[in-house]
Amino acid sequence: MNSAPDTLQRNIKYLMEKASISSVTELARHLKMQQSTLHRMLTGEVRDPKYTTLSNIASFFGISPVDLIERDLQHSTPAAAEIASPSWQFHAQGVPVLGNTQLGHGGYWSDMEYPVGGGDGYLRWPSCDEEVYALKCVGDSMMPRIKEGEFVIIEPNHNYHPGDEVLVVTHSGEVMVKTFLFERDGYYHLLPVNEDHAPIRIAKNDVAKIQYVAGIAKSTLWVP
Repeated sequence: MNSAPDTLQRNIKYLMEKASISSVTELARHLKMQQSTLHRMLTGEVRDPKYTTLSNIASFFGISPVDLIERDLQHSTPAAAEIASPSWQFHAQGVPVLGNTQLGHGGYWSDMEYPVGGGDGYLRWPSCDEEVYALKCVGDSMMPRIKEGEFVIIEPNHNYHPGDEVLVVTHSGEVMVKTFLFERDGYYHLLPVNEDHAPIRIAKNDVAKIQYVAGIAKSTLWVP
């Protein structure tokens, strides 16, 4: 089985050839990134590139990050992008707040066990997901992306794709918001919100659910 770094290296070299880019120096100039960083990726010295780097390369060549790291582009066609055109609308009662969460490793969700449609107040937020809900964030483990007292809006029925932020809940009750990268060999590969950190992986058997994060809402949108 080919490894992701090997696939990534082959794909970049193939895409360079297709685009008539003859050198790492030229590609680095197009991408506005350091030549040394790109060279280390192509030689396999960097095994876990930052998602922002992968996204930058994929965007330049007009493909998705998951195609760049997962597919053998020389012998396959990149996956077509799924285009959704939802009819956005406000829920009649707003988005219910179902609990508080201390996000990040070691953080847990205090589920208030409200009935479906109920909650600790509501948020004014447009959504077409009938099961949409919000969690109030406590603590500072997700700063500066998510601040104390803000809310994450979760749409359980919305598909998530590589590059999307997701809520991950483990069977032990740990709750975290990460950027979804890909799934392989029984593991979810995720990126911390602080993109300066390397990707992490979590065994699928340890994950109770992964749900799409539709947005982050300010406390001023909350109504009792």
